[in-house]
Amino acid sequence: GPLSQPDHGHGRLDSQLSAEVGVVQDSEIAISDEFDSGNVRVVDATNPQDIRLEIREEPMTEGTDKRRHFQWFYFRASNVKGVSCRYRLTNAAKASFPEAWEGYKVAYSYAPSAENPQWLRVQETSYVPPSEGKATEPELTWTFRSENDSVWFAYFAPFSYERHQALIAYAMASPLAETSVIGYTLAGRPMDLIKIGNGHRKVWVIARQHPGESMAEWWMKGFITRLLLSNDAVSKNLREGATVYIVPNMNPDGSAMGHLRTNKGGANLNREWQSGVYEGYDAPTLERSPEVFCVLEKMKKTGVDLFIDVHGDEQIPDNFFAGSQGIPKWSKRQEDLYILLNYAVLCATNEFQVGRGYGDPDDKDFKCVNSPPGEANLSVASNHVGNRFDCCAATLEMPFKDTTKTAEAKKGWSPERAQAFGGSMVSSFATMLPHLRGEINAEGKKMLAEARAFTGAAGTDWFTENNK
Repeated sequence: GPLSQPDHGHGRLDSQLSAEVGVVQDSEIAISDEFDSGNVRVVDATNPQDIRLEIREEPMTEGTDKRRHFQWFYFRASNVKGVSCRYRLTNAAKASFPEAWEGYKVAYSYAPSAENPQWLRVQETSYVPPSEGKATEPELTWTFRSENDSVWFAYFAPFSYERHQALIAYAMASPLAETSVIGYTLAGRPMDLIKIGNGHRKVWVIARQHPGESMAEWWMKGFITRLLLSNDAVSKNLREGATVYIVPNMNPDGSAMGHLRTNKGGANLNREWQSGVYEGYDAPTLERSPEVFCVLEKMKKTGVDLFIDVHGDEQIPDNFFAGSQGIPKWSKRQEDLYILLNYAVLCATNEFQVGRGYGDPDDKDFKCVNSPPGEANLSVASNHVGNRFDCCAATLEMPFKDTTKTAEAKKGWSPERAQAFGGSMVSSFATMLPHLRGEINAEGKKMLAEARAFTGAAGTDWFTENNK
């Protein structure tokens, strides 16, 4: 029969593999997800014009999200050279964020493990019902004629566990970095921490709490690489003014298992930072979210003056911050710092914008709207850390699709652009250092006046006076 595997719990360390084994007939298409970060289940791959696939669900997210997440996919199609194939993700409409498929283009590569892999976008991607006129749920469908014997398709360019280990080794080889393991995941993978610099301010940057948001670790690669340049004046400023604590991957298990949003046990780590938010739910715990537990313990020892949590957003086609405006400790000082942070990033790169972000879910323009005072969810990392340490804290979001002003249709948002964005933000953090604690100095006040004028004109909703 066709080499199409039933759901055999790929990547789940506690299951027995029971894939069909056998011979692939000549010219028969072979589909596999049996590799790091892989996720797909074959429904029927016998007809190249109608390859039907499903995304595997993650374990149940109890207590917080109360659902089984899925949206990340990554697989290899082989024996496809010169064949026009039509691929259908038949359960796309039931995914975690089905509205995000609109306008999305599948990523493909012929060499995903290359040091600098090229990932392009399948322009012939659509989210439509499989047959016209019938009341059926839409599917993510794309048509592709491969130039090579095999092609890899993914929701976004993956950042594999091997690549993660290479990043740790790269940092370890630098005299400017210290690497350590501060805990273990549920599957026993190490929680890696990189420490760079020896300055007074404590800057924490974490990424990939949601493992399918792989652009977050590509961003990290760019950020770490620049911060370790010994002759880069901006990096030197940050290293001398701050001690930077970096967790490049908060969720190594979910990353390796092909999850979008959860760890091995189904926990959404970005809802695991505080108890009491969800009824009868303590967090973080070593039993369910040791990844968050060990990072928070380390933060309590070091203190935090600036915190950035790096993510990807499925739906919004832009880079943006989500602030912690609704936290109990939100103040004029916190507001000023958040506005300065956004402005510092705007000054460092043209890939960033303000004005679009989280707000009314039905708003197709994605105009950002603040959480009302006191209504922030304190189990979310940036809210929890901003409130606990009374510091500037924000969630950085990058698109699975592309940006609006700086769009590159051929690649969409990509590893190259995410890395360049990460590198540019070394300069933004250096700009922030003098203002993170105490009174904002004269230079900072001048910059703040510019920043307020600019962000206000961009239609932001960040000012306390707008939220009385």
